[in-house]
Amino acid sequence: MSWQIVRCPSCDGYGWVDDEETGAADCDWCGGVGYTYRDEHGINRPIPASDFTAVAEELERLEAQRLRELGYTGQAKKPWEQAIRRSRR
Repeated sequence: MSWQIVRCPSCDGYGWVDDEETGAADCDWCGGVGYTYRDEHGINRPIPASDFTAVAEELERLEAQRLRELGYTGQAKKPWEQAIRRSRR
């Protein structure tokens, strides 16, 4: 059976969900990892802890991609370069 690693469909890669009643908690689908295995039939399952070493590089690559999609560049901006601070002047 062939598996690929995909962003968790429940938490969208965050690894946690925020519930109004219970607060923030690890995602039940991925166990807090943010990613799941998906088989050729589209069935997702959590990545077992025993596989983490083998898939660590792929998880890091996927997480860097997700953060770039959110606008994170990995570069710190000086306060006067931050849009939120410029809009408060």
